[in-house]
Amino acid sequence: MIAPEKPAAVPAPDTAPAIARLGVIDYLNVLAVYNAILRRDPALGDLAGIDTVSGVPTAMNHALLAGTVDLSNVSSYAYGQHASEWLLVPDLSVAAHGRVASVLLFSWHADWRALDGASMALTPASATSVALVRLLCERRYGVHPRYVTANPGEPLDTMLAGSEAALLIGDTALQEGHRRRAIAGRGRPKVFDLAAEWHAWTGLPFVFAVWAVRAVAADRARDAVALLRASRALGVADLDRIAAEAAARLELPLGVCADYLRLLDYDLSARDRDGLRAFLELAIPEFSWASVRFFEG
Repeated sequence: MIAPEKPAAVPAPDTAPAIARLGVIDYLNVLAVYNAILRRDPALGDLAGIDTVSGVPTAMNHALLAGTVDLSNVSSYAYGQHASEWLLVPDLSVAAHGRVASVLLFSWHADWRALDGASMALTPASATSVALVRLLCERRYGVHPRYVTANPGEPLDTMLAGSEAALLIGDTALQEGHRRRAIAGRGRPKVFDLAAEWHAWTGLPFVFAVWAVRAVAADRARDAVALLRASRALGVADLDRIAAEAAARLELPLGVCADYLRLLDYDLSARDRDGLRAFLELAIPEFSWASVRFFEG
């Protein structure tokens, strides 16, 4: 399985107890939760006690582990690795109940079984998506590709020039999945939606990210968690505006962004928890659901 995530080089001490440091993954899929906070929406009241830090999923995983943020949305895989250190916010997640459109495997083969022994380029940005594609390969389809980690930001063309398949996530995956363009003179690759693959295999939702709090920062994080819940309510009611802004930024049709945001579930429902538990128990042999501690407040 995937090696545990390494912490950031220099953990930051708790030098500002009055300020909650909130990690923000820089993808469209979480804007419904964060948008009102990032815009400093007056409906949320005073936000002077919140600082935000942004980055890709692996960066936020490291930041929470190192203590440079107090709470963040983190990849589900990272949460499973550190369940003994982090408190799981019980009603926030990024989950898909079928396809997700932003975690995609691009392949020169229509049959996964043709990837046995073939090179597969993996994004370095998300441990959860990497763990998921490995589970699908090895446990669902019984194949063992040669996994190669791509350079950060490496374009799909480059990834597929040297490999038979490539894993993309986030806004880049959404863009490439919509465009379905021909690449490197070889034509259009086949595209597999990993959340749809998981659902077809298990019948369960897939939880890509959760919100977690450092146990030692639980008191400081209490107001920030309440703000996240209020921000989510405002964001879910304002998806069309969020989609319009994203469409302009990502150079995608409005309908693509609007449909994408409505694929996602931001609650960690009982069914979502079943999917999360199934994934973590498959992906992390030492993980035990009994170790899960929920944030209270």
